[in-house]
Amino acid sequence: MNPQSKAVLALATTSVTNAGTATGSVDTLGYDFLALDLLQTTSNAVSNNLSVCKLSESDTTDATNYSDVPAFVGDGTGGFTIPNADTSNSQLYKFNMDLRGRKRYIKLSASPLTTQSLTAIANLHKAEQSPVSATDAGVSVLVEG
Repeated sequence: MNPQSKAVLALATTSVTNAGTATGSVDTLGYDFLALDLLQTTSNAVSNNLSVCKLSESDTTDATNYSDVPAFVGDGTGGFTIPNADTSNSQLYKFNMDLRGRKRYIKLSASPLTTQSLTAIANLHKAEQSPVSATDAGVSVLVEG
């Protein structure tokens, strides 16, 4: 069974300094569901959590056109609570978003309070047309059985 999914490297592993912001956008055209995973490396103190962690949306890639999606804004009204940082283990955030009725582009923004590495992988699901090749699925190798 083909799960009709596509992988997207939303944010290549990058080292972000205090007050820096890492962003990555995902083109969701042709898909109805997004599962986005953000990996945050360990921190030197539990108080050094992310100061910004949110998803926003736009119909274009122009940075000035994005608007926050309230349920996906960390520490925002109607959003989720950004947890304390972990000094022993990397933290993994998962954002599951129904794309029906959403704008085409979804942008992740994350800002650590100390230098940390961040990586984000998006998996798009429920495609209008099922990916039949590795390229269509957004990967180097596609193995199905």
